[in-house]
Amino acid sequence: MPSTTRKPLGEGPGDPAGVVEQVAQGYLLLDETAIAFADADHVAGVALLVARRTGLSVAAIERALGARSSGPATLVCRAAGLGANAFSAVLRLRRRRLREDGANPAHVLADFLQTPMEVAHGAVAMMKDHEEP
Repeated sequence: MPSTTRKPLGEGPGDPAGVVEQVAQGYLLLDETAIAFADADHVAGVALLVARRTGLSVAAIERALGARSSGPATLVCRAAGLGANAFSAVLRLRRRRLREDGANPAHVLADFLQTPMEVAHGAVAMMKDHEEP
């Protein structure tokens, strides 16, 4: 099924659940949608998208995205299948939100790209085991 060429968020975030459902159905591209949510500073949209892809709760993803260390965000975004451009948008979102001065974004992106999918999936599985029911 070919993806559409329209912008994932159109004229604003609208209903994030509806947008995420369109990604799940193949009508919107994962990375373009993640970039649109992140560039719109829509943390809830990014969290919902990543949660849907990983099986973690939205609250767990929001905690990972807001963590002082970039490690949790790296792992959940990698496990969700985000590409480099989408993760870069998530890093920009984190920088705006957390006013990060510490980690060099190029190093964090390199770490993201070097993280094996199996490691990210294993970390997500452990996070699932420790989630509150």
